[in-house]
Amino acid sequence: MKNNKIKLFNILLALSFAFSACNDMLIEEAQSVLVPDFFTSEQGLEGELIGAYSGLRGLYGVGGNVGTDEFYTSDVVLGWEKSVDTYDALLDPANAGISSPWTSAFVYINSCNGVIQNGVDVDMDASRKTVMIAEAKFLRAQYYFALVQNYGATPLDLGSGKLAYNTNPSTLSERNSVAEVYDAIVSDLTESVEGLPIKPAQLGRGTKAAALHFLSKVYLTRATSVAAKSDDYTNAFQYANELIQNQASYGAGLQQDFGMVHAEGHERDAEVLFTVEYTHDYVFGGGHSSPWLFTAGYENCRVNGVTVVARSIRYQRPWRMYVTTPHLIFESFAEKKNDSRWDNSFRLMWECNTSALESVGLNVGDPGILLYFEGDDLSTYPDACVKYKIEDLFDANGFYKHSYVNYMYPTLVKFDDTQRTALNDMSYRPFTTARLGETYLIAAEALIMQGKKTEAAEYINVIRRRAAYRPSLSPNELAQAEAAMEIKDPNILDIDFILDERTRELCGEQSRWLELIRTHTLVERVKAHNPQGAPNVKPIHEIRPIPQSQIDLMSDPAQKAAYQNEGYK
Repeated sequence: MKNNKIKLFNILLALSFAFSACNDMLIEEAQSVLVPDFFTSEQGLEGELIGAYSGLRGLYGVGGNVGTDEFYTSDVVLGWEKSVDTYDALLDPANAGISSPWTSAFVYINSCNGVIQNGVDVDMDASRKTVMIAEAKFLRAQYYFALVQNYGATPLDLGSGKLAYNTNPSTLSERNSVAEVYDAIVSDLTESVEGLPIKPAQLGRGTKAAALHFLSKVYLTRATSVAAKSDDYTNAFQYANELIQNQASYGAGLQQDFGMVHAEGHERDAEVLFTVEYTHDYVFGGGHSSPWLFTAGYENCRVNGVTVVARSIRYQRPWRMYVTTPHLIFESFAEKKNDSRWDNSFRLMWECNTSALESVGLNVGDPGILLYFEGDDLSTYPDACVKYKIEDLFDANGFYKHSYVNYMYPTLVKFDDTQRTALNDMSYRPFTTARLGETYLIAAEALIMQGKKTEAAEYINVIRRRAAYRPSLSPNELAQAEAAMEIKDPNILDIDFILDERTRELCGEQSRWLELIRTHTLVERVKAHNPQGAPNVKPIHEIRPIPQSQIDLMSDPAQKAAYQNEGYK
């Protein structure tokens, strides 16, 4: 793998967006392609910056869950998603589906470069300029963080110099080392912490709290990379702890009830540090399909040939693509009584919504489909309710035993959107990419890796005590549940515990594949817990292939020959 100074081919000017404020949120309005001179004005800088925010939709989503120990893909998934999950021969450089974020990130990086470079000379309010440049660095760091995690060595020079704004397409490209890329990311985030506001002018923009969170996460990630530095874990803890200890000053705070963390309408609460915004207007970006992908095929369950639960906005569009692994259900979430995160993350019951089954004793509003565990009391459920024992959903090898009438498995509900206008509409909810609950786990992991397990337990126990909370518990019951959830022996804390705790806290929240490659446990955990990926996963899969489309457009034979990641052809 070449680790040299870089030029990137074929950088195009982004289709930028003019900025306007409406209800204190980011709003995007499509404009024609703008010439570089336009970016030397305040309006142009705002437009370019909003364009860079919009590109985050291509970075964050649910694709980071497949091919892990949490979820594998069902029989309806084909193409690149299946190849990512199974690590089969389709996981190659020519597969366009796995080339994101590479194919889009550089356009938005160039936008950030333009804001940072041109903003210095723009005649505008000095304080606003400072914030805008800090926002651009905050965003550029996120793009490069995604690139270096997915692809390793990455171009910092897009054709006009390192981290410089480029207007001239080039067919030359060399990759900067992982160390150089991380240094650039750390520099950007460190400077953005200083320049970003505590409270943003519009919802969806970067803040000091978000920058602190991402900076701690970057240090934690670099600590296990080829670019590791001796003080990475120290710095990861320092910045996470700064946010945790001074959370009120940064406008942050944990929810009391984990059930409210992902509840609709709570995307702006203090626990949420950063979100990617969506708009109802498809012309300007549309929504995302996060709720559909996890949703089981409930509409196919029938009694006497009648659908028990018809497709509804309440229960989301049933794509039944991502299936929960047995490991997630029975091991990571082994504790379900005192840990509310299972109940608040997954749906096991669907109410009947058709009146055509009253003759068999199934009325609208009754439990119509039920997933249950061995030993559960079923006496209160109607006899006609379609019941599936969760232990029987999987075969001995962990494969989901699907059939036309048995499409049911625990369904993740964190992304549910009941405000959609039509049954098949996408979700317009903001997508949470950073929250304070994870900051505690970053701090804990950084301490564990320094051998400070007793101190780490204190941070983990904050999250676990919160997980014990249920509104229905009496004070005495809550105290008992909290005691049951607390880590009493810090010696049990290791990377496997952290990974399972991250599943319990962050299940489905986009980052699982990145967590496994960061901890170098991808092969081990996929082989042990993902029956589809187990036969094929290899150490080379801790990095994605560089898209063949990039290499094909390069004109220097020497660069072409050296560009691809090791292990891929």
